[in-house]
Amino acid sequence: MFKSMKYVLHENFTNLFRIYSISKYELVADMRDSKLGLFWNFANPVIQVLTYWFVFGLIMQKKAVSHIPYLYWMLGGMVVWFFISPCITNGCNAIFSKVNVITKMKFPVSILPATVVIKELFNHLCLMLILVVLFIMGGYYPSLHWFELIYYLFCAVIFSISLSMTTSVLNMLARDTRKLVLACMRLLLYLTPILWEIPKNLPHIVKLILKANPIYYMVQGYRDCFFFHKGIFSYTNSMIAFWVVTILLFAFGSYMMYKFKHKFIDMI
Repeated sequence: MFKSMKYVLHENFTNLFRIYSISKYELVADMRDSKLGLFWNFANPVIQVLTYWFVFGLIMQKKAVSHIPYLYWMLGGMVVWFFISPCITNGCNAIFSKVNVITKMKFPVSILPATVVIKELFNHLCLMLILVVLFIMGGYYPSLHWFELIYYLFCAVIFSISLSMTTSVLNMLARDTRKLVLACMRLLLYLTPILWEIPKNLPHIVKLILKANPIYYMVQGYRDCFFFHKGIFSYTNSMIAFWVVTILLFAFGSYMMYKFKHKFIDMI
């Protein structure tokens, strides 16, 4: 297990420039295929946010959460989802989408999940700039706690890469994996307290399960940086659960990458 983790870490760190170059190429290629280019990177999230706000904020009349207007509270969590969701769904297809490269040359396959995440990171940073402007207009001004966003962003990157390493290999073994991941992500959006707050009358065990969700830990962290300013160590239990899950995913993903590194061509 440790041998495989060392192998993956070495391959990724020695190919940092290659990861950056592939991510940049993929990003530019997506923009080149569309006449409006970068516009759609922002239009799709905006349309989704307006839809959720219309359904939950207006029709279902969701009120302010902890004195934070529902729209701002929702945005503080949805910005994480807009980063995590494409990282996981596209990361699942990271290896299969590059079969032409893998079959023609010796290629460090374990870096492919990282290229997907770094590509989505650019879109996330652009959305964050827009979000900051909206928050300032709403009276939520930057503070020192906003620097903690760097930590939570790091958490999101590591979690996405770790999960994508596992699912990308499984997708090579069985193509149904990606369909299963897509279905699970649709379900996870509504099971994760992103659009709704955890009710106080829920059984304690259910609350523990919800708070152990790695995605909720990052959503909770972003909102804390924007609105509540409690600090990173105020969510100790969620932090421990997050890093235990992430490290286990990274270890298993590394093992899968190492085990099948010479067999990907045979799986095509």
